[in-house]
Amino acid sequence: MALLRTVLILIIVVILMHLGISYLSVDPTQNGLTSGLVSLAQLLETPAQAILQALPLSPEQQQSVSSGGLYFVGFAAVGFYFILFLLLGVGRR
Repeated sequence: MALLRTVLILIIVVILMHLGISYLSVDPTQNGLTSGLVSLAQLLETPAQAILQALPLSPEQQQSVSSGGLYFVGFAAVGFYFILFLLLGVGRR
Protein backbone atom coordinates (compact mmCIF):
# COMPACT_ATOMS: atom_id res chain seq x y z
CA MET A 1 0.00 0.00 0.00
CA ALA A 2 2.76 2.41 0.87
CA LEU A 3 4.32 1.97 -2.57
CA LEU A 4 1.03 2.76 -4.33
CA ARG A 5 0.53 5.86 -2.20
CA THR A 6 4.09 6.98 -3.00
CA VAL A 7 3.50 6.52 -6.72
CA LEU A 8 0.28 8.55 -6.50
CA ILE A 9 2.13 11.38 -4.76
CA LEU A 10 4.78 11.34 -7.49
CA ILE A 11 2.04 11.48 -10.13
CA ILE A 12 0.50 14.49 -8.40
CA VAL A 13 3.90 16.22 -8.25
CA VAL A 14 4.51 15.59 -11.97
CA ILE A 15 1.15 17.08 -12.91
CA LEU A 16 1.69 20.12 -10.67
CA MET A 17 5.14 20.66 -12.17
CA HIS A 18 3.56 20.52 -15.64
CA LEU A 19 1.06 23.18 -14.60
CA GLY A 20 3.91 25.28 -13.21
CA ILE A 21 5.88 24.96 -16.45
CA SER A 22 2.82 26.05 -18.40
CA TYR A 23 2.11 28.95 -16.03
CA LEU A 24 5.68 30.22 -16.30
CA SER A 25 5.55 29.90 -20.12
CA VAL A 26 8.63 27.71 -20.27
CA ASP A 27 9.21 26.14 -23.67
CA PRO A 28 8.41 22.41 -23.28
CA THR A 29 11.06 21.52 -25.85
CA GLN A 30 13.76 23.49 -24.02
CA ASN A 31 15.56 20.36 -22.81
CA GLY A 32 14.99 16.68 -22.17
CA LEU A 33 13.73 17.15 -18.63
CA THR A 34 10.94 19.57 -19.49
CA SER A 35 10.04 17.60 -22.61
CA GLY A 36 9.77 14.36 -20.65
CA LEU A 37 7.90 15.97 -17.79
CA VAL A 38 5.32 17.60 -20.06
CA SER A 39 4.73 14.45 -22.12
CA LEU A 40 4.40 12.27 -19.00
CA ALA A 41 1.99 14.74 -17.40
CA GLN A 42 -0.14 14.88 -20.56
CA LEU A 43 -0.30 11.09 -20.52
CA LEU A 44 -1.34 11.07 -16.84
CA GLU A 45 -4.00 13.74 -17.43
CA THR A 46 -5.72 11.70 -20.15
CA PRO A 47 -8.20 9.88 -17.82
CA ALA A 48 -9.36 13.17 -16.29
CA GLN A 49 -9.77 14.68 -19.74
CA ALA A 50 -11.87 11.71 -20.86
CA ILE A 51 -14.06 11.95 -17.77
CA LEU A 52 -14.59 15.69 -18.29
CA GLN A 53 -15.62 15.12 -21.91
CA ALA A 54 -18.09 12.41 -20.87
CA LEU A 55 -19.87 14.59 -18.31
CA PRO A 56 -23.17 16.19 -19.35
CA LEU A 57 -22.31 19.87 -18.94
CA SER A 58 -24.46 22.92 -19.51
CA PRO A 59 -23.27 25.44 -22.13
CA GLU A 60 -21.96 27.76 -19.40
CA GLN A 61 -20.03 24.94 -17.76
CA GLN A 62 -18.68 23.77 -21.14
CA GLN A 63 -17.46 27.31 -21.84
CA SER A 64 -15.76 27.41 -18.44
CA VAL A 65 -14.02 24.10 -19.08
CA SER A 66 -12.86 25.11 -22.55
CA SER A 67 -11.62 28.52 -21.41
CA GLY A 68 -9.68 26.97 -18.49
CA GLY A 69 -8.26 24.29 -20.75
CA LEU A 70 -4.99 22.94 -19.43
CA TYR A 71 -5.44 24.20 -15.89
CA PHE A 72 -8.96 22.82 -15.53
CA VAL A 73 -7.91 19.37 -16.74
CA GLY A 74 -4.70 19.47 -14.71
CA PHE A 75 -6.37 20.35 -11.43
CA ALA A 76 -9.14 17.82 -12.10
CA ALA A 77 -6.47 15.14 -12.59
CA VAL A 78 -4.71 16.20 -9.38
CA GLY A 79 -8.02 15.99 -7.52
CA PHE A 80 -8.75 12.56 -8.99
CA TYR A 81 -5.35 11.17 -7.99
CA PHE A 82 -5.59 12.77 -4.54
CA ILE A 83 -8.95 11.07 -3.96
CA LEU A 84 -7.35 7.75 -4.94
CA PHE A 85 -4.52 8.52 -2.51
CA LEU A 86 -7.00 9.13 0.29
CA LEU A 87 -9.00 6.00 -0.52
CA LEU A 88 -5.87 3.86 -0.34
CA GLY A 89 -5.30 5.12 3.20
CA VAL A 90 -8.83 4.41 4.45
CA GLY A 91 -8.95 1.52 6.87
CA ARG A 92 -5.24 1.60 7.54
CA ARG A 93 -4.26 1.31 11.18
